[in-house]
Amino acid sequence: MPPKAKITKKEIARNALALIRRKGIRSLTAKALAAEMKCSTQPIFWYYRGMNDLKQDVYREALALFDNYLRIRHEGISEYNSIGINYIRFAGEEKECFKWLFMSGEFRTGEALSNHSEAAYVLDVLEKTENLTGEEARSVFEEMWMFVHGIATMIASDTADFGDEKIRKMLSDVYRGLIKNLSDARSR
Repeated sequence: MPPKAKITKKEIARNALALIRRKGIRSLTAKALAAEMKCSTQPIFWYYRGMNDLKQDVYREALALFDNYLRIRHEGISEYNSIGINYIRFAGEEKECFKWLFMSGEFRTGEALSNHSEAAYVLDVLEKTENLTGEEARSVFEEMWMFVHGIATMIASDTADFGDEKIRKMLSDVYRGLIKNLSDARSR
């Protein structure tokens, strides 16, 4: 009977994600990951056909990390505004992970908004909390996401640094404007 594996597939993926979170996706090589884990590259290639195969597993792990961030509620702020704040917070606290997930285009196919990992959740929150139709919720989501993603990208790439209060105000202002536009369009 062969010896029991000392390193699990889950440990490899977890360590790969930790490496990416600290140093970015370009740092993820078999050699760097093996050094991180203090082992040879053999366990990596025992479980994975290649680095792209490993990256696909790690991508799912990174999305799970992001999903947890997105769902954090903030006292005194609507559930929908919390989502925007959390997206931006993720970009600031998990810069390398954010860049890989939302700025690299890796593992993305098609149009970015429809492929957004949390689109269904965000649309559901909008429909329930703002009494919007599916079409209206989609419109608000698209415009608001572009705005929020712009702020998040500036923060992740260290080209801007906004304080929490300013971010909350900007998000609130844009959101109220979008809702007012919808209300005005309904009354015409």
